[in-house]
Amino acid sequence: MTTDYKPDEDAARLYARYRKARETEAELKPEVRELATRDLKAGATVGQLAKLTGLSDEFFRRIARAEGVEHKRPPTVGKLRAED
Repeated sequence: MTTDYKPDEDAARLYARYRKARETEAELKPEVRELATRDLKAGATVGQLAKLTGLSDEFFRRIARAEGVEHKRPPTVGKLRAED
């Protein structure tokens, strides 16, 4: 396997932009998590926050579960689903 790979200029620029975006996301995520906790407790829904941020619904569901935020509607799947 060769180790002398060097991307062309366009590829190097794109990779650098992507890396910077990931670093920015990592830097902002704790603040988003903290704000989402507050907003979920204040009545925001998982879907609303996902739409605003582009993050997944599951990201916000995990925050809600960890913080004990009340469900806005009964769960329809999984172990928390009401028995039929």
